[in-house]
Amino acid sequence: MEDVWIMDSGCSRHMTGHRKWFSSLNLVSTKEYITFGDNGQGKVMGVGSVSLSAKLSLREVAFVRNLGFNLVSVLQLLDEGFEVFRVDLTSVSGPARRLVASPSPIYGSGIGDLVT
Repeated sequence: MEDVWIMDSGCSRHMTGHRKWFSSLNLVSTKEYITFGDNGQGKVMGVGSVSLSAKLSLREVAFVRNLGFNLVSVLQLLDEGFEVFRVDLTSVSGPARRLVASPSPIYGSGIGDLVT
């Protein structure tokens, strides 16, 4: 699952447990923890940027120890001016209303085949 990004409407911020995704990463010394759905916790080790395609870069992505998934926060996308809508699966339009992601099984049920 380390190459799959899943859109999560209950996730407060973008996050991954895989350092390889970051184009920039600032390690943090604060004691911030993320609580998972099963009530387990993972320590936030850093925050940075992840480029999923030429048209879609995620900012303020948390690097979380023990997280086995890559999660795209629907709430964070909305806060950043994106529109997220569902036709058959989820698609994402950027602030300029240009399609930046559409459905594809390659990226799991959601983030989709990123349009370049």
